[in-house]
Amino acid sequence: MRAITPAVNFAHRADNITLPQFQGICTHYRFDVNRYSDDLYIHHQVPFPSAFHSASALRKAEFIAGRIAAEQAFIGLGLEPQTVPIGNLREPLWPNSVLGSISHHNGHAYCLMMPRPANLHSPVSLGIDIESLIGNDDVDTMGLNIMSSSEISLTSAYFERPEFALTLIFSAKESLFKALYPAVGRYFDFLDIRLSSINLDDNSVAFTLRNDLSMHLLRGYTVTVHWQQFANAVVTWVYPCLLYTSPSPRDL
Repeated sequence: MRAITPAVNFAHRADNITLPQFQGICTHYRFDVNRYSDDLYIHHQVPFPSAFHSASALRKAEFIAGRIAAEQAFIGLGLEPQTVPIGNLREPLWPNSVLGSISHHNGHAYCLMMPRPANLHSPVSLGIDIESLIGNDDVDTMGLNIMSSSEISLTSAYFERPEFALTLIFSAKESLFKALYPAVGRYFDFLDIRLSSINLDDNSVAFTLRNDLSMHLLRGYTVTVHWQQFANAVVTWVYPCLLYTSPSPRDL
């Protein structure tokens, strides 16, 4: 049998992110698409998705980098690594023992993971997202697809750079979508959740649900998302202890 030699130096472990109030782990890998090889799937015992046979090297590299980050998250929690298949919206399908979320972008891959809390009675999960800063030229064209006019007004009172504000809110809503999707089970729009407050002391933003999304996610509940800024990127995350933090009036 031919020996499998994975691509050399494809992914390197980077510093984990320390997340306040989080009883889990966030692994972080840097990866180089130019060092990608299909052999990585065999080496890491990750099933090669059938939809990837015609996918670009970048898409396949992002996927395996996220699974490598997940593999190390299982190990970091003292668990045996498990296969993480793909759902209908290409979301990771986590085993019942954990909650998890993956994000990959521009040569970085993150996996947020924690043991499933015994007292978690809602099917909500975790959410993490990383985004490069949106360019100035894209702020006007993308803005109203991501934020309402009231959200734009609120962020402008806190952030001098509209491109940072738009990137932050876009990433935060992506993280929220990942965290809430298991409870909702369908696509919902960015404008179904409304930015309601910004806290610069702990780098958090709060969103209020504008509509009932499921029996667990009712209109008026507030969800908190944290962020961390890097030179040209923003990472956002949300996890169960930050959900349902302060119910808002039903007539919001």
